[in-house]
Amino acid sequence: MKKIYIILAIIVLLIFSIFYYKKSKLGNTIIKLSEENIENILSENLKYEAKAKVKIYSNKNENEYSLKIKEEKDYSLLETIGKSDISGLKIEKKNGDLIIKNGELKLTKIYEDYNEFTDNSLLLTTFLEEYKESKAKEVVKENGKMVVKIEVKDYNKYIKYKELYLNESDGKPEKLVIKDSGKQVKIIIEYTNIEIL
Repeated sequence: MKKIYIILAIIVLLIFSIFYYKKSKLGNTIIKLSEENIENILSENLKYEAKAKVKIYSNKNENEYSLKIKEEKDYSLLETIGKSDISGLKIEKKNGDLIIKNGELKLTKIYEDYNEFTDNSLLLTTFLEEYKESKAKEVVKENGKMVVKIEVKDYNKYIKYKELYLNESDGKPEKLVIKDSGKQVKIIIEYTNIEIL
């Protein structure tokens, strides 16, 4: 009789451990799939056009700008649109050259073989590079959004943490939040319209 109880207990334990293993493996698969989705969305071949509202916070005030952002393989564009004190400003990187144009003042300045522009925190490709280099990163789900949180490897006191909010259903970026070393928000980029090309 005792042998039957022992055998039944072993069978119950085996069934429980198999069920628990499947459930724990399923959870890990979800996180892994999320990371794969992020890398697919933010791939090295990322091409997109976006309109965005950018809020920049300083110690004394808050400034808001509307931008048109475009990125392709060897080309990127940041252009201020709407009414602001820097309306008509275009910053382009094309084939390694940096071109700054001010449409209002009809001024153009070209910097050949300019490398610093690739570290522009407003661009999604910069976030992708920082995501790949970061040792402190996590993916969480909040209110139907997939949030990718990273600590920037080569940070300064103004840009140390970044959070990219992705729409869980289509994977499109909705918002990028940049925080300083004290975890205070410094920049919020809200993508009002984004088209992955």
